[in-house]
Amino acid sequence: MNTLAPNRPSQETTPTRRIGFLVFPDCEILDVCGPLDAFYWADHWLLRFGRTNESGYQSDILAVAPGTIRTMCGIEIVATHNCYDIRDGLDTLVVAGGIGVEQACKDPLLVEWVRSTAPRVRRVASICTGAFILAAAGLLNHRKVTTHWMFSDLLATAFPAVQVDSNLLFARDGNIYTSGGITAGIDLALALVEEDLGREVALAVARTMVVFPRRPGGQSQFSAYLNLLEVKNRPDIGQLQAWILGHPGGDLSVPALADRMAMSPRNFARLFRSETGETPAQFVERARADAARCKLEQTVLPVETIAKECGFDNAERMRRTFQRLFEASPTDYRARFRSTLFN
Repeated sequence: MNTLAPNRPSQETTPTRRIGFLVFPDCEILDVCGPLDAFYWADHWLLRFGRTNESGYQSDILAVAPGTIRTMCGIEIVATHNCYDIRDGLDTLVVAGGIGVEQACKDPLLVEWVRSTAPRVRRVASICTGAFILAAAGLLNHRKVTTHWMFSDLLATAFPAVQVDSNLLFARDGNIYTSGGITAGIDLALALVEEDLGREVALAVARTMVVFPRRPGGQSQFSAYLNLLEVKNRPDIGQLQAWILGHPGGDLSVPALADRMAMSPRNFARLFRSETGETPAQFVERARADAARCKLEQTVLPVETIAKECGFDNAERMRRTFQRLFEASPTDYRARFRSTLFN
């Protein structure tokens, strides 16, 4: 007997929240299976906690036609329903992203189905670049949203009425939810589970899936590190950036960094800015802020200790930096983003 599989009572006695995942050729498979797994485990833990009178989840895969859908990585998934046959009964519509989203946005029938379905469901969500489909349907106009950080500028340019924040892991504006790149769909799904079923179930799901119940930081923590690859002509500058990120508490003054590069301070500062688009001091400040917020999110160290370890010298200097970069004090930032795994 499989003790892990949910054994939910009949539909007559226990209602379910029906979630439709809209997919298309060349969608991103993690946009589908990540959130879908979170809802599965939520249903499982709801039963394990004995909360059998509460609504669980039923997840369906929707497409323009039922059958096999080839995802970006080549793995095929099976759409169980023709989306055009779904008129009512959905609680939540989740739109996947992926490189196939561009072609999906050009399908007027599909976009119109999303637009007409939105008023009939409790909430609409997009994963990663699935936000482009919601935007094409006019659902994101004048709303604060997010998408994968690599495509945020494109979304803002293509749909000027949309307010795009590329740093957020997920955003909610009314009953419209959007999430950042790929695995951020799991973050969003956990938030939806917590909204529906409470913190107890969401925490259990997070522990089962071995993920943060509330992941530290935003997308910028990943884009900042990936931007190291975007130096123009000097890989040694990228190597220096990586070293800075690993030594936030060290002497990162221009003279010290120039000496490390065997250059004069003036030539080093000019080359660094030419290659990266920012001054050494600006990059160092961001590196130290990123290091500090990771410690705020993942440790119980006092703010004063973190400030010193991350090269700020004192807590007041770190506070001013956080206020400028994140519009929050270190204490407020910790209260908002610190993972409960470190309580």
